[in-house]
Amino acid sequence: MIRVDHLTKSYGKKVALDEVSLSLDYGCVFGLVGTNGAGKSTLLRVMSGLLKPDSGSVLLDDKPVFENADLKNSICYITDEPTFISGATIQDMDRYQKAYFDRHDSQRLRSLCIHFSLPMEERISGMSKGTQKRVQICLALARHPKVILCDETFDGLDPVMREMFKSVLGEFMLDEGLTTILAGHSLQEMEDICDSVGFLHDGKLLTSGDMEHVLGTYEKFQVAYDHDWNADELEGLNMLKVHQQGRLAVITAREDATHIESVIEATKPAYFEIIPLSLEEIFILEMEEQGYAK
Repeated sequence: MIRVDHLTKSYGKKVALDEVSLSLDYGCVFGLVGTNGAGKSTLLRVMSGLLKPDSGSVLLDDKPVFENADLKNSICYITDEPTFISGATIQDMDRYQKAYFDRHDSQRLRSLCIHFSLPMEERISGMSKGTQKRVQICLALARHPKVILCDETFDGLDPVMREMFKSVLGEFMLDEGLTTILAGHSLQEMEDICDSVGFLHDGKLLTSGDMEHVLGTYEKFQVAYDHDWNADELEGLNMLKVHQQGRLAVITAREDATHIESVIEATKPAYFEIIPLSLEEIFILEMEEQGYAK
C-alpha cells in the first residue's frame, strides 16, 4: 500500500499541495484529475521521493519514501516531458538502468520494445515525442516497479498505442499487483481504465473515491408532465442546473439516482429518464462549484 498523509508543499508563497491525503492498495489504477496548476506534478514528484514535503509524509508499506533508496527503486515516475541520457539508445538506457536499479529486467525490456515496435539501437533523441513516450513506458515497466506514477502519459500516444498501454498495465496489475497513478486531462481514458479517481484543485484533493461512487455524485435527468409546471416545484432535490422548455426539463442535481427516482416518481410524471454523466462532465461540475474559470 502507498499512503499519502496530510501532505503539504509550497514554493515560496505559492501553496502547491495543501493537506493532501490518499491511500491506495496494490493492484489499483487511480486517476488524478486537476485544473492547470492544481499541483498534480508536484504530488507525483513528492510521492516518488524526488521532492521533500514541507509537512506530512508518503509511505510505501508503512515506510517513508523520501531519502529511502530501496523504496525509491520500487516507485517509477514517468514525467510529462521525456528525459534521457544525451545521445542514448534504448540499449544504452538498458545498461544504465541495470547498473542503478536492482529490479531492472533486460529481457522484459526487449520484450516490451518488440511489443511497442521500438528499435533498441536508434538514438532516442531522434524519435518523435509519442515514440519517446513509449520508450519511457517500456523503461519504467522493465524495472518491475510496485508503483508507477504517470504524468500526462497518454498525451502523444496515438489511439492504438493508448490501447496497448492500457492492456499492458492491466496485465501487470493482475500478474504483479502493480499500482498505477495516472495524472492528466484524458478523462475518457481514465474512465475506461481507472477503478478510483480524485479531483485536485488549488492544491486540495476535493473528491476521491472509487469510480462508481464519483460517477454517482451527480445525476442528470429529464422529466415532463402532462400539465404546466415549474422546476421550482420539485422540492427535496439539490438542483444545480435546470433547462426547461415548456413541460419538459433537463435537470442536473447533486444527488444519487435512488433519491432522485423516489422524489420524481412521487410527483407522477408523464415522462422521466436519468441520463448518465461522464467523468469529464462531473469534473466540470465540481470545478464550477469551486468557482473555477468564473
